[in-house]
Order: sequence, then C-alpha cells, then structure tokens
Amino acid sequence: MTALAEGGRAPLSERGRRTRDRLVIAAREVFEERGFDATRMSDIASAAGVSHGTVYTWFPTKDDALHAAVDSVTEEMYSVLSTPEITDPIERISVANARYLEVHRDTARLLEVVAQAAVNDESFRAVLAGLRSTHVDRVAKTIRRMQKEGLVVASLDARISAAALCAMVEGFARYWLSGAGESAEPLAPDARVVRTLTELWARALGLIEPGGG
Repeated sequence: MTALAEGGRAPLSERGRRTRDRLVIAAREVFEERGFDATRMSDIASAAGVSHGTVYTWFPTKDDALHAAVDSVTEEMYSVLSTPEITDPIERISVANARYLEVHRDTARLLEVVAQAAVNDESFRAVLAGLRSTHVDRVAKTIRRMQKEGLVVASLDARISAAALCAMVEGFARYWLSGAGESAEPLAPDARVVRTLTELWARALGLIEPGGG
C-alpha cells in the first residue's frame, strides 16, 4: 500500500468511486504529458472535468495523485506477469518476457515521472524499489521451484539469479523500447526480441544445455 491510500479517502459510494477513477485516469494522463514538476492540481481537475475542490477531496496533494496513478497500474502489472496456466518452463519464461515488455512499454512514461518525484521524495523511491523487489521475489520463487523439480542448476543462488535476469530485461526494455536499439523510433517487443531474451534466461538457468537448441 502506498501513500495514496493514507492520503486519500476510500470512495463511499458508486458515484464517488467513478469520480475517483476519473481523477486517477486524468492524473496519469497529465503526469505523463507534463512530468511531475510541471503538473498542477488544476491541470488534473481540468483533464477530469471537475472542480479544483473535487480533486482535493480525493487527493490532498499532488504526491497523493501520483501515488494513485501508480497504484492504478501496479495490480494490473502483477496480474499480467503471472503465468500459472503455463507448465512448460521455457514457454513460461517466453510468455512472461513478452508480457513484461508490453507492460514496460505501456508504463515507462509514468515510471519516468515517478523517478522524477523520487529525487526529492522517499515514498516514490520506495515505490520504485518495491516494484523491482516484487518482480525479483516472484522470479526467485519460480527458480527455487524449478530447482526442486530438477529443471534448473541447483548451484545457482535463486535470488541473485533472479535479480540479475530481471535487471537484464528491465535494462534492455529501457534501451530498446526507447528507440535506442535499431532505429530512432521506439521498437515493439517483437518475436525476435522475446525469443532472444528467453534463450538467454533459459541458458543462464541451465534449461538449455550448452550447444543445445
């Protein structure tokens, strides 16, 4: 739970919930367009089509509004990255990588804004650290399970391996999807990208033997 839940009050009615949801959508749009420093509460009110007072009713500060925008995508991010329906380990890695890249592309700008806010606010630094830590924890849990099943090299430290592999994909996503890869435009996470990242994961974990296909 972030500062959003502490700073804003929970909706008490269906009408209140709809108003709050509209404000959260507007806040994300404005933050992504203007950045953290340039965004004003009046900008959010205008984008949502409500009075200034309505914004403050739900979010007393600009920080609360940004926390709300982040929280609105966090649960969706985690649910998308979950792949319990897939049993083949390499296919599971492939689907997770594809979904991660899609999520990164959709949320990269918002997370850039959070990073701006994090320069002077510990609560936003905690948000970024929490997102990374949760991702690493989930991957480490999967690696440990596959080690028990004899699929992954037993000598590997699961959490260190998870941290390294997650950092690789996160760093790659920032580089490639920003347009720094093969063109000046942001690149889509195509099949070639997903296949390469998946093979790197699989080989690092010993799911594919040296020389294997």
